[in-house]
Amino acid sequence: MIGSLKLAVLFLFGFFTLAGCSKEYVPVEPAPNTGTVFQRTPEDVQAAARNALTKLSFAITKETAEYIEAVHLKPGETVDDNESEMLYIWIKPRENNVLVLTYTRMRATGIAKQKYWDQQVVSKMIEELQ
Repeated sequence: MIGSLKLAVLFLFGFFTLAGCSKEYVPVEPAPNTGTVFQRTPEDVQAAARNALTKLSFAITKETAEYIEAVHLKPGETVDDNESEMLYIWIKPRENNVLVLTYTRMRATGIAKQKYWDQQVVSKMIEELQ
């Protein structure tokens, strides 16, 4: 009786653990005071973000006019088999400028070799827009 109870508890624990892993990660937009303001059009800023990501070895996995999601690819990795950092960029058009918010999410595996990319991406965007 006790053996079957332990087995049931282990089964439920495993089931809920796997169910929790299957959820898609939804990034939370950073606070506006953490962003960078560009005095350019949203289209120029989006193009600069795209170019900056490419130069820093990111592959864009999702893109809209106001949002870019990308994964950092290490040598030999593909988008499907990577365990690298994810970078999220929000492009927020305002009256006379564009606010850019970034967030780097590190993956649980290989965290020692990962880094935050927010500042490098913004720096590359600045270079692109000069």
